[in-house]
Amino acid sequence: MADNNNTQFDTKEVLWEDEEMRQRIEKRRRASHSRKIRRKLITLFAAAVVFVLLGSMYGRDIIRLKAENRALKKQQIALEMQREELQEELKNANNQEYIREQAKKQLRLLNPGEILFTFDEEAEPEVEDGEKSEEDKAEETEETGGSDG
Repeated sequence: MADNNNTQFDTKEVLWEDEEMRQRIEKRRRASHSRKIRRKLITLFAAAVVFVLLGSMYGRDIIRLKAENRALKKQQIALEMQREELQEELKNANNQEYIREQAKKQLRLLNPGEILFTFDEEAEPEVEDGEKSEEDKAEETEETGGSDG
């Protein structure tokens, strides 16, 4: 048994002393290291793809919401202007002169003895000095025809 104790070897020393075994171990270490690196790269690539997809989805939403926000701000400004106009009109609601003016503009009401002239919104055609346009002729017939009330 004494021989048995002397014949036991330290396996680490044997493995390292054997050149072929050392090359195998080194090859396994490199393979293991390259697998770890490959796994890390795949994980990193997958994470990058997820971030790009999420970024594009949320980016599109952000752009859409910003455009909607701009449109709503424009609408808000227009409504505020309309509100100011209506408040100004409300202030004049009890003013008799304002009421008469609005009745003439909107309802085309006339006081006795007044004549209503209407003009087309389009540009008038140019006519020579001696000629009268159709609008001038129509206005003359309205003047001689009388008033509505």
